[in-house]
Amino acid sequence: MMIIITGTPGTGKTTVTKILKNKINAKLISINSLLESYDLTLGTDEVRGYKIVDTIEMIPIVNKIRKECGDNLLIFEGHLAQDYPSSDMVVVLRCNPDILKKRLGSRNWPEKKVKENVSAEILGVCTSESYETYGDIVQEVETSNLTPDEVADILIDIINKKVEYPLGIIDYLGDYFTYLD
Repeated sequence: MMIIITGTPGTGKTTVTKILKNKINAKLISINSLLESYDLTLGTDEVRGYKIVDTIEMIPIVNKIRKECGDNLLIFEGHLAQDYPSSDMVVVLRCNPDILKKRLGSRNWPEKKVKENVSAEILGVCTSESYETYGDIVQEVETSNLTPDEVADILIDIINKKVEYPLGIIDYLGDYFTYLD
């Protein structure tokens, strides 16, 4: 079984999936580790400074890792993980824009990059992209006021089909114009 954990940078993906991996003894792969290990970078976006990921080349690599995992749980983490087209479960981690802005600001990112990511969160870009590929199997978890351990426990319940966190409940769109200033 494979679960994708995606979301805007700063929503808790990396921290939570490391905890989750240890709690349920799963294999974890991240977009960032694939970028480094397999040279999946197509270059750098000149305007934004982001690495451009070759998601087409990523797919056979993830397929190979998935096959090697057999029946064991594989967690695939990253803000582009939803570009992988064949997962059993997808969870988008979401975060209140005010909290996300503080988290990203602590990373010493340029203000433009912080604003772009907060706007993406408000607009639900990762959710929308996940839904385009996976439809109704996508779930969303609001992480703003939860500890990483609490989020990991929620993910365990989702994996074990004890709870569902359907799309459409988390909505920051009303806050959009507040963050454009």
